[in-house]
Amino acid sequence: MSIPKIRYAVTGYLEISVTGRATEKFINLAMQEGIPLWNIRHGPEYAVLNADVDSFFDLRHLAKRSGCRLRIKRRAGLAFLISRLIRRRGLVIGLLFFVTTLYTLSSFVLFVSVEGNERIDSEHIRRLAADAGARPGVPKWRLNKDELAHQLILAEPELAWVGVQMRGTRMVIEVKEKIKPPVALERPGHLVAAKDGLVYRVMVISGVARVAPGDTVSKGQLLIEGALRPQAQQDGTAIPQAVAVRARGEVWAQVWYEGYGEAALVETERIPTGRHVSVWTLLIDGQPVLRVGRQQIPYIDYERSAVRSALFRGILPFPVELLTESSYEIERRKQRLAPEQARKLAAERARFLAESQLPAGVAVLSVTVTDQDPGREGFVGVRHVLETRENIAKDEDSGGD
Repeated sequence: MSIPKIRYAVTGYLEISVTGRATEKFINLAMQEGIPLWNIRHGPEYAVLNADVDSFFDLRHLAKRSGCRLRIKRRAGLAFLISRLIRRRGLVIGLLFFVTTLYTLSSFVLFVSVEGNERIDSEHIRRLAADAGARPGVPKWRLNKDELAHQLILAEPELAWVGVQMRGTRMVIEVKEKIKPPVALERPGHLVAAKDGLVYRVMVISGVARVAPGDTVSKGQLLIEGALRPQAQQDGTAIPQAVAVRARGEVWAQVWYEGYGEAALVETERIPTGRHVSVWTLLIDGQPVLRVGRQQIPYIDYERSAVRSALFRGILPFPVELLTESSYEIERRKQRLAPEQARKLAAERARFLAESQLPAGVAVLSVTVTDQDPGREGFVGVRHVLETRENIAKDEDSGGD
């Protein structure tokens, strides 16, 4: 940007539209008079250009000489911006107060959160931190993070490590809990069925099989007993008692997952009416501080959506967001389906229900889809069955019995 343009950006300039048949003559006259013009865009009977404020009255005389008309499209520059702000003193003062308040609040701990805990309750850790002097409202400069972490470890024996860090106005307490030693592998235990199925293969590493291929088993049924039973001796020696061990092995079975879906020949369709109400919530560091809008939803049937927009990004040291929650009115309309359309819809619903039960990583061997009588008029029913083969054996401690 040239030096004159920088000066005009400070003192202010005008974006002017020129209309008439002699716009080129008008521009040439201005050039001859030494009036600075820039960003000139012109067509057959119009032109748009930028000029400094002091030259506007001279341009009016040139417009009369050339038979053109002038109109100010836009006033730009720092001088006009300051003038507009002066006229809106209340808005500027309110904005400055708001930003100053946010900056002031950023010097305090407003929220305390706990991360990394599984067994220990978050509220319990927050209470211990409050007893150590770290609670919402405490100035950041009064916090000794290392000392706080040390006190929390002393106060809670189940904590192996504690770290404290500040994220804006949020104090985050990161914890690592002590790992409890796993159950020893030699502890006696059985293998039981994790689900219903039809056994087709049994592999025993230790223990005694209680099922065989072809058996139908139900969830929780004993599959491999955690015991070693010595063989009977030929010489009549007394048979030692069974020794309890941890059962190990695999029991593979055919498992079926089924879903049933229905569809009506007359389906109800949900259509938005276009009417909606909204509620706006101001969030500071993820916590709501101000909520405005119509919170009472006037619709019987509606759908909701939520959108978060960041405010003052890159200006404040903590996130300020505006959460917009809208409720859209829904109108129900009946739609008649052909029998084949209804069956397709019912089959899709049944498939979804069956596949939602399928464990991750399990391959499907076969799929069976059959029509079912829903038992009520005007409906179509479909059953979707998935067949898999899985290892259904799972540990269950015998308690040493």
